[in-house]
Amino acid sequence: LALAQPRVPLSVPGPCGQRTVPTRIVGGKDSELGRWPWQGSLRLWGSHRCGASLLNRRWVLTAAHCFEDHSDPFEWSVQFGELSSSPSIWNLQAYYNRYSVEEIILSPLYLGASSYDIALLKLSSSVTYNKYIQPICVLTSSSEFQNRTDCWVTGWGDIEEEQGRPHTPPSLPSPYILQEVQVGIINSAICNYLYAQPVFRYDIWGDMICAGTIQGGKDACFGDSGGPLACEKKGLWIQVGIVSWGTGCGRPNRPGVYTNVSRHFRWMQKLLARSGQGQWLPWAPGRWGTPRLQEPCHLLSPLTPLKTPHRAVTWRLCDRL
Repeated sequence: LALAQPRVPLSVPGPCGQRTVPTRIVGGKDSELGRWPWQGSLRLWGSHRCGASLLNRRWVLTAAHCFEDHSDPFEWSVQFGELSSSPSIWNLQAYYNRYSVEEIILSPLYLGASSYDIALLKLSSSVTYNKYIQPICVLTSSSEFQNRTDCWVTGWGDIEEEQGRPHTPPSLPSPYILQEVQVGIINSAICNYLYAQPVFRYDIWGDMICAGTIQGGKDACFGDSGGPLACEKKGLWIQVGIVSWGTGCGRPNRPGVYTNVSRHFRWMQKLLARSGQGQWLPWAPGRWGTPRLQEPCHLLSPLTPLKTPHRAVTWRLCDRL
């Protein structure tokens, strides 16, 4: 659905993680257009369903559980460059910046539970970059972001937990402006301890990362799934996590749990390499080094089965769709 655009060579990655525009998720505030130019709205039949992030002109990163009930790429599209998740029907630019999905690829290890909750989307046409649409960077390791207190999560999800009002959580009010909230990365050992406490227990696996505050009040919520957890490093923004799950929203001692993007770097790298278009992941340059593509990746077809048994019956209550 994109406008006709000039041919741009994709064999060499361009810059990533840069904002060209200066500067309600639970506890958050309205964002500004262009502040998070990689943020996408993953849309099911045209309506916002999950968050997503732009890796390069043809590839998008999101959460696997967003596709549990709808696995046909034809049903999906991704909106970029808009502050509202529900832009006006008269906004032709929003129409031109909405891209249909050609292929949905889930992690081959995703089994319908909380771990390996990651998916790559191949778009049917190339995204046109501008000051409101830019890719985010990824790294092979997120260890240096441990204990950071100044990362950000963004999305168009609910602004509170439903708190005893079944099926009526306070949704984001019109005009549905993108929300942002600053959160801290919480040490995995501490997060495991918090989630091991009664009345329930959840395990924080190695491909997960926790963020929020111990006191609660700042968190992702339902509808934010698949969106980015981003941290700044020397002027570049790195996607550290993908909104995945949590118990409620913004509760004390229950930080949000995110897919650790760096744990899936090689899988993403291989998929982009096998695309046949020479596309690369948008790595952060400098001392982090340049990733090398060494092995071809075979097409994951058919897609990883979606209707597999859940590891825990509580998962549907915890994920952030």
